[in-house]
Amino acid sequence: MSSVKKKLAKISDWGLILAIGALYAMLQFFTFLRIYSQHKLDGYEIDLWMMLQDRVIALLIGILFVSIIVKTTRRFLLKNQSWPKIISIHLVFAILTSLVWYTCFIGIAMLFCKGEDCKQEGTQFIYWYLMNLDKLVLLYLFTVSLTYTYFYVQLDSINKIHQSQIKNQLLQTRLMMLKSQLHPHFLFNTLNSITSLIDLDGKRAKTMIADLGDLLRYVLDHKDRQIVSLDEELQLLAKYVDIEKTRYAEDLEIAWQVDPDLSEAQIPSMLLQPLVENAIQHGFSSNHSQLKINIALLKNGNDIMTIEIKDNGKGFEKEKADHIFELGTGLKNTYERLKSIYGNRFQFFVENLNPGVINRIEIPLRSN
Repeated sequence: MSSVKKKLAKISDWGLILAIGALYAMLQFFTFLRIYSQHKLDGYEIDLWMMLQDRVIALLIGILFVSIIVKTTRRFLLKNQSWPKIISIHLVFAILTSLVWYTCFIGIAMLFCKGEDCKQEGTQFIYWYLMNLDKLVLLYLFTVSLTYTYFYVQLDSINKIHQSQIKNQLLQTRLMMLKSQLHPHFLFNTLNSITSLIDLDGKRAKTMIADLGDLLRYVLDHKDRQIVSLDEELQLLAKYVDIEKTRYAEDLEIAWQVDPDLSEAQIPSMLLQPLVENAIQHGFSSNHSQLKINIALLKNGNDIMTIEIKDNGKGFEKEKADHIFELGTGLKNTYERLKSIYGNRFQFFVENLNPGVINRIEIPLRSN
C-alpha cells in the first residue's frame, strides 16, 4: 500500500458525512418553507403532515446517498487516474445516482401516500424526475467536491505534521552530532591536563581523575537532553571548574554572578562549559600566568537571558576577529547549536578586550 493510501486509510469520513447531512437537513427545511409559501400564495390546500413526511423521507434517503457518494469518491482518490477520466466517471455517476435517488424517494413516498395525487405522481414520474434532475446532479457534484476538498485538506495537514516530524528529527540529529563533538574535545583536553600533573603532583592528578569520573557520569546521564535547567547546567560547569582549579590552583580564579530570577530558566545543555574551557585554554600565556574568569548570567527585561564569559587573558589577534567562529571547535559548535535551537532569535558576540576576551550570548528566556 502506497503512503497516500495509508494516510487516507487513517482519515475517518464520518465527520464529513455528518457535516454534509446537516447541510442537507437545512436544505430540506428551506424546501419545506418554499413549498409551504408557494401553497399559501397559490391558495392550495395545505397538508402539513404530507409536507413534513416528504421532507423527512427526502432527508433520510439523501443522507444514505451522501454516505454512498462520499465512500465511493474516497475509492476514486485511491486510484491513479487522470482528471478527465475522473470527471467523466463522476458525470455519468451523477446521472445514474440521481435517477436511483429520485426513484427511491418516489417509491417510498408512494407507500405512505393516499389520494388521487399519488397515482398522478406515479404515472408522471419521468417528468417529475426531469424537473428535479438539475438539483440532484448539483447535490451529487456538491457532495463530491466537498469530499475531495475534505480529504485533500486532511492529507495536507498530515503531510505538514509528517514534514514537521522529519525536520524535528533532523534537527535533533544535528544537535546530537554537534554536542557529541564537544565531548571528545573536552575529554582530550582534560586528559592532557591530568597527564601533565601525574609526575608533578600525583595527589592532585588523582583528584582530577575522580572529578572527571563524576563529570563524565553527569554528561552521560544527560546525553539525550538538548535543553536543561540552568541549575543543572551550572552543576555541570561547577564540576568542570573544580577539575581546572585542581590543575591551576591559585593561578585560576572564577567569579560567579547568577541572577536569582533565572532559577527556573532553561538553557541548551553544555552551552557554558566550552566557553569557559576556551577562556582557560587561550587565556593563559607567558605574559598571563594568572587568569580570572567572570561568569555572569543575567535577566535582560522579561524575555531575554544574557550570558557573559569574560577573562583577562591574552586575547586573540586582530586578524582573527572576523573569522572567530570558524577557528575553534568550541565557538563554532556553540554558534551552530544556538542557530539550530533558536534560529535568528539569539545574539552571540566575541570581543577582544585587550587584555582578555568577552563572550556575550543573548537567548530567549524560557522556563519550566
